[in-house]
Amino acid sequence: MPRAAAVSFRPPMTEIARASLVAFFTLAATACGPSSSVPPDAQSTAQNVAMPAQAVIGSTEVTASVVPSLQLGAAASRYDIEPAADRVLVLVAAREGKADMPVQVTGRARDLRGVRQTLQFDAVDTGSGIEHVALARVSGPDTLRVELDVTGPDGARTALRFNRDIPR
Repeated sequence: MPRAAAVSFRPPMTEIARASLVAFFTLAATACGPSSSVPPDAQSTAQNVAMPAQAVIGSTEVTASVVPSLQLGAAASRYDIEPAADRVLVLVAAREGKADMPVQVTGRARDLRGVRQTLQFDAVDTGSGIEHVALARVSGPDTLRVELDVTGPDGARTALRFNRDIPR
């Protein structure tokens, strides 16, 4: 077999190089896709912040939530606070049916850096009921781990432990 005939079956070097480049860029593009460390979108973060934690002491339902103080708007005056970007309200309500129940609330909060703070709760009459309110300092985006201990009027106790994502 003549040498020229053997060469005709091999692809030219430019085609091999082109195929290699296409394969390389295909793999590179696949490797650069979205990663699992992509932060959650703003809507899911807002849902996490708004979602209350709940527990029961006897027939009393205890509800706790975390609200960034800047989101309160005019309602901030009900809680007698000055809204700030680095503050959130921890709100606890205890109700039996529609009636407010007297409870004692103590708590702690910790951010992702491990910074701990003791929460000091005050009972506030908001006009629509009694809420136990504490301020926590946290700069978003962050996750706040909240641990609450609630004691009912008869001495029965419950604990609420939950995390809340704090947006920017």
